[in-house]
Amino acid sequence: MLLLIIMVFTVTFSSINNNNRLVQINQSNVSESISMISKDSIINYLKLVDVIKDSMYVGDLDLFNIEKNIDNIDYLKDSNVFIGINSSLEIEINERIPVIELKNLNVYLDRDGTIVPKSKINEPETIKFFGNIDSTNYRNISNLGSLIIKDEFLNHHIKYIFSDSKEIFIKSKNHDYNIQLGSLEMFKTKLLNYKFFYVTKYDKDIISRIEKINLKFENQVIVEKK
Repeated sequence: MLLLIIMVFTVTFSSINNNNRLVQINQSNVSESISMISKDSIINYLKLVDVIKDSMYVGDLDLFNIEKNIDNIDYLKDSNVFIGINSSLEIEINERIPVIELKNLNVYLDRDGTIVPKSKINEPETIKFFGNIDSTNYRNISNLGSLIIKDEFLNHHIKYIFSDSKEIFIKSKNHDYNIQLGSLEMFKTKLLNYKFFYVTKYDKDIISRIEKINLKFENQVIVEKK
């Protein structure tokens, strides 16, 4: 019983002592894994919305409120805020990763199809999209962009994506022809058919005479010559 009382007292005293510690808050509290926004900008924003100050007692830190406000920043997906070793404030951040650049809106789409503003400090690797696309298709066009970026063959062959407001097209990076996807349905299968066609039918003279490769029909590759 005496041992239990001593343990409770020790934990309680430690907690009170920890809450009374004064911590300095600056960019060093933010994790390294961000590139679209500066650490200073995050800290300054948190000060602006009055959830942190230059220095605060640990007991006055509202970790939930800090997280909630960080997650409101358009460049960031989510965060984890906690008290670390030596009572330091730790801010871990998951940044949104742009994969598509919507040229007509001058914004990015991340892997989830969420709009991300242009960054003043970084220009990430993305696939450019020209033309209009309905917001209901943001997730699908982002999935297409992610596939192109990850796939070595497609990344080497595809320059940009564009739309004529009715259908989706892809501009070849190394050749004069366009690739007609039609809709975004089954785009993985359509591009797999294109890869198979290119690898098995490649001939420099034949390729140079192609104006358009139509992939819009299921399991078909239709070549239109100039």
